[in-house]
Amino acid sequence: MDWLLVLCSLVHLFVCPFTKVEESFNLQAIHDILYHQTDIQEYDHLEFPGVVPRTFLGSIVVSVIAAPFVAVSRVLEFPKDVSLYLVRFALGALVLWPLLKLQKRIKGTLGKGTSDWFVLITVSQFHFLFYLSRPLPNTMALPLVLFAYYYWLGQQHGKFIACSAAAILIFRGELAILLGLILLGELLTRRLSLSKTVFIAVPSGLFCLFLTVFVDSFFWQRLLWPEGEVLWYNVVLNKSGDWGTSPFLWYFYSAIPRAMGTSLALLPVGMFFERRVWPVVLPALFFVLAYSFLPHKELRFIIYVIPLLNIAAAAACNRLWENRTKGKWFALLALISIGHLVANLVLTSFLLMVSRANYPGGEALFLLHKMESRESNVTVHIDVLAAQTGISRFGQLHNNWMYDKTENLKPGCPELRMFSHLIVEAKSKHAYNLRPYAETHEIVAHIEGFSHIRSSYNHFPPIRIKTKPCLFILKNKYLPEEPDFSFTLRKHSVEAAEQSLPPAAEFDNRNQLDGEVLLNENSTDIPELNENSRDE
Repeated sequence: MDWLLVLCSLVHLFVCPFTKVEESFNLQAIHDILYHQTDIQEYDHLEFPGVVPRTFLGSIVVSVIAAPFVAVSRVLEFPKDVSLYLVRFALGALVLWPLLKLQKRIKGTLGKGTSDWFVLITVSQFHFLFYLSRPLPNTMALPLVLFAYYYWLGQQHGKFIACSAAAILIFRGELAILLGLILLGELLTRRLSLSKTVFIAVPSGLFCLFLTVFVDSFFWQRLLWPEGEVLWYNVVLNKSGDWGTSPFLWYFYSAIPRAMGTSLALLPVGMFFERRVWPVVLPALFFVLAYSFLPHKELRFIIYVIPLLNIAAAAACNRLWENRTKGKWFALLALISIGHLVANLVLTSFLLMVSRANYPGGEALFLLHKMESRESNVTVHIDVLAAQTGISRFGQLHNNWMYDKTENLKPGCPELRMFSHLIVEAKSKHAYNLRPYAETHEIVAHIEGFSHIRSSYNHFPPIRIKTKPCLFILKNKYLPEEPDFSFTLRKHSVEAAEQSLPPAAEFDNRNQLDGEVLLNENSTDIPELNENSRDE
């Protein structure tokens, strides 16, 4: 059943190939490693550093895996955006590898039935596979976390501790809670001694700390420990709430139900029938409880617990399916276990279609490349919304074109009139911020983005995904013979630090898409995007 995980991951990748602002650091870093290599001064992060630094180690690993395929792509003269697919596929493979090993560990621990149901449940859900190939800081940590689970369930404590140390010190410090709870359970049950823990943990931690400081200090051109600065910013300075807050129990009543879908109902059933899943589920739930104290919440911050919770749901489905021949009620319960997968798939298909409409920036640049020939002398300015919703260096196909993201330029200012094209945020062609271009530019295209969900009982299905114009492509009618772009030489404060924008369609009672405003059907506003955005 391994092919199901690979196939469904590819579906998510090809339906939604573009990336959002919270993925931008790792994606741009991978691009720069592949295309600029040791020419650090050309790297994107020196011009757009973000609010907090991130490690390059994950980007380096993905780049090494993708490099041979990208090289072949360049030799065959494929468009540059093909490399985006190759990079995301490399990252997806890096996550799928330990996930498949974990599935086999489940087979050895809880049986083949539970292992098969684990795969079926995982592919039926939306969020885990959607995030699996996205270059988020959380995804970069995911392979190490999955390997840690694999070694933990196999009682290979040394490798478990080493993977945990790397995940915590290099990628995501909050994993100290989750993996620390697992380690504490091993110590309390005396499956692992304290002396052995210290013997392995200290050198592993020191090595990981040295590695990240050594590598990242080179790329950032200053001495630093990236994850240490992130922890200082979020925990000591407690500034995570500056980027939006959610109620304390939001993970429990919103994030986990959306991530698990109808499989959530089977979680307590699995814990009731199969007591062996208790040590798997409890650390995950306590981690979510502890992490709830941070005011800024996003589903991707707890994505690591979904496989553990799915193990319990898989155990429930396996028990119900095995008992299907014992009577009519048991047969009905077995059908419910299958039916819940169908319900998950329907929800996943719907969310995937919503997510596809969440990348107007990527669609806009793709459309501009189709409208203008490669030989054209195109200079395009990309505004904040476009830069945050799908545009990356992988989408900049032509070396002879100029792509600029200079911020804080007022509509109609002399600087913007230097460009042959503008990609501009606007609610309609009559929007106020387009008026300064009425005489100087023509609207050549507009791109629609997700607006809201509308129920309609006159159609099937009775739910409609509504879009509305959000980006316009303008062409300069009076391009200067010798445009002056000297203003683009100044450094920018932030372009793509990682804000909570919707990697997917994620709903809660605040009308949000896990970090993006979800417009109701009477709203006429486009979500406002903060230029100085970041990732927690």
